[in-house]
Amino acid sequence: YGRTEIQMPLVSLGCMRFQQTWNRGGKPVKSADQIEKECQENLVNILKHSLHCGVNHIETAQGYGCSELQIGMALKQLFDEGVCKREDLIIQTKGGISSSTKKSDYKSSILQQIERLGVGYLDLFSVHGLNTEDHYNWLFDHGEKGNLIDALKELRAEGKIRHIGFSTHAPAHIIKKAIESDVFDYLNLHYHFMGSYTASGDGTDAQWEGNTENIRLAKKHDMGIFIISPYDKGGRLYAPSNLAREIMLPDLEPMEYGSLWLWDKGAHTIVCGAARPSDLDQPVLAAIRSSTDKAKEDLAVVSRRIKEREEQILGKDWAESWHVGLPNYSQSEQRGFQIGNIVWLYNTVLMYGMLDFAKDRYGTLTGNAKRWDSNKTWKENVFANPGFNWMPGCAYDESYDYASELKDVPEQNLPRVLEAMDFVHKWCAAKESTSNDEKKEGDEAVTIPLEYQTAYDMRPWTAFPER
Repeated sequence: YGRTEIQMPLVSLGCMRFQQTWNRGGKPVKSADQIEKECQENLVNILKHSLHCGVNHIETAQGYGCSELQIGMALKQLFDEGVCKREDLIIQTKGGISSSTKKSDYKSSILQQIERLGVGYLDLFSVHGLNTEDHYNWLFDHGEKGNLIDALKELRAEGKIRHIGFSTHAPAHIIKKAIESDVFDYLNLHYHFMGSYTASGDGTDAQWEGNTENIRLAKKHDMGIFIISPYDKGGRLYAPSNLAREIMLPDLEPMEYGSLWLWDKGAHTIVCGAARPSDLDQPVLAAIRSSTDKAKEDLAVVSRRIKEREEQILGKDWAESWHVGLPNYSQSEQRGFQIGNIVWLYNTVLMYGMLDFAKDRYGTLTGNAKRWDSNKTWKENVFANPGFNWMPGCAYDESYDYASELKDVPEQNLPRVLEAMDFVHKWCAAKESTSNDEKKEGDEAVTIPLEYQTAYDMRPWTAFPER
């Protein structure tokens, strides 16, 4: 796992889908006597199945509701039963920061996380959500409150943390800055065969788009590379479109292709946020197959098919340059538009039929646009909504003049950029305007083509925290 020298499994167990609650409303779950037996038994079974499959990297966060509490309970049970020992596991958790966080408070909070988990020390600790320039500054230039990175360095010196990393939904240039600080041993980021999620559309030239350059830089700095959400934010591959399957079959299912593509690009591990034991089966199968000649042949065949389709559907010039000059929210100082992301969604729907995925992402942009207050500054808007920097940017506004926003777009791309924004708004915004709550007159229900529809859904029942 890069310079950590940890022998990391190809698949990691993500722990944000099996806990009882997110603790984001209602009565918070803070103690063992509040945990429901059915939920805890499911969690223990996931851990046992994970270890049976060789997946010994357990990744959670303080922000995942009662996940740390329940994992601590489960690990004690597994240790007592002799299922595993502490040294058999790679334990990672994450902790967020804010403008009010003091170095001493951050250190105390992390020690409490270690106590909840009951593990004595952490193999890996991540700054959770290094998403903006401000987050970076709170770590390295936090004035009288103390640089928060120093809390992590002290804990590492005390043996409580072995390796320091960060998890991010940031614009690509912020991630690049954090990598180049050379302070971090590893990173958790979005990077997928169909885009880089919130960083999609970032980039200043035809060579680098999204997090492509950041993957290269992470390798250069010998960092561990952990891919966030390859099966959800990487295209809802557990519920793929008919078109995505048509492109990839008979060689690979979409989850297999997404996994093999990432390992081929140099990812050390990709996470599966399991809500039930069976969620691990397809990722583990892909990992087992990944070293075989047949898997490499299948990957190459499907990749060629995708490349051919890209040139046919998008066109070679557009496929290589669509992102050039497009701003995302960090460059859109007036309204926080996520234009690069919106155009990426257009490409994704045309290429793979991933309409449900595009609706999910565009829905966050629509929600952000409704909450954007023109009487506030850009920074005030970004931090007024706690979720904004995680799912950043605002949706397309049909009444807005985008001339200044698109001033750096190559002339030959401009008509298609405008077409793309209109297309995504039509298909993904339902019947609601991004600028107000009123229904638009004259809108009709859109018939979803069969190729855009979901082929199947591998989630047989609703995850506990989503109930």
